[in-house]
Amino acid sequence: MRSSSCIFARRRDGEETVLFEGGQPIPFFWLMLLGKEDIDTFHNKLQKAKNEPDTERSDTVIVLDKLRALHLAALRREFVSRYYAVCLRLYDDWLYFMQTADFADMRIYVDLYETSHAHQNLSQFIDSLHKAIDCFDSVSDAWYDVTIAGTCGREANNANRRRFSNMSKAYSRMNRNDIYGAFDNKVHLEKKHISRTAKRLLMALFAAIMIAVAAWVLYHFMQQ
Repeated sequence: MRSSSCIFARRRDGEETVLFEGGQPIPFFWLMLLGKEDIDTFHNKLQKAKNEPDTERSDTVIVLDKLRALHLAALRREFVSRYYAVCLRLYDDWLYFMQTADFADMRIYVDLYETSHAHQNLSQFIDSLHKAIDCFDSVSDAWYDVTIAGTCGREANNANRRRFSNMSKAYSRMNRNDIYGAFDNKVHLEKKHISRTAKRLLMALFAAIMIAVAAWVLYHFMQQ
């Protein structure tokens, strides 16, 4: 059972394998796979689910032709290159992984059901998807998080031997950045050493305080 928005594949035995998980906002690499007609079809599915409460979640999944979707994403590489150059290596790795991953039926499944509920209404959600791909195709600036969650999404916990985190150094590096802070500055837990200059300043400050205290005590003693 899928508990979050995700990209998944169907194996030859018919079982699903979740490859990447995401949330709000949707990882924008995923949106690179979509055409306008895919969004319109998705809109119709969500509208049906809204009107017919018995609709299965699986009926709202966006089903993409693998070759067409990856072709669209490749054409939109210029957008990443111009506005998110720091993510370009990650994008190239992700496209290669998606190209060579085992989509037995040559379909890429994108489940955005959970994310759709994070918007005020369905129209607003669908408009946001259309605006995103309009920016991609016109190579216009848009704002996205330069994080794993904002770009390709988190790698799902599955039993696949071939892992994106193993093949992509860019993913591993950005994942560390997300955990430890920007530019891979890890949080060091060891005791920090104080420089000699800092030690001298502290000693001088301490001496000044002690002299002031001694002078105050002497003054009050003399007044008695």
